[in-house]
Amino acid sequence: MGEATNPTKSPLGLISRRQVAQSYSCQPRRFCRQISSCEEARWYLANCSWGSKLDRDSDGIPCEGVC
Repeated sequence: MGEATNPTKSPLGLISRRQVAQSYSCQPRRFCRQISSCEEARWYLANCSWGSKLDRDSDGIPCEGVC
């Protein structure tokens, strides 16, 4: 299924978007109280139709209590 991604070779040790997509889904979580990391909140903001609800003040930072 193609070349394996090595997280240590990504800038700042970030994992690839494909790896993140395997971890998160737009279905189960919709509220900041249900989100455990800033990375997860940012993924929902960028990838889910309801993600903008996580950025109440529209400053581009979702779930400010987490990020």
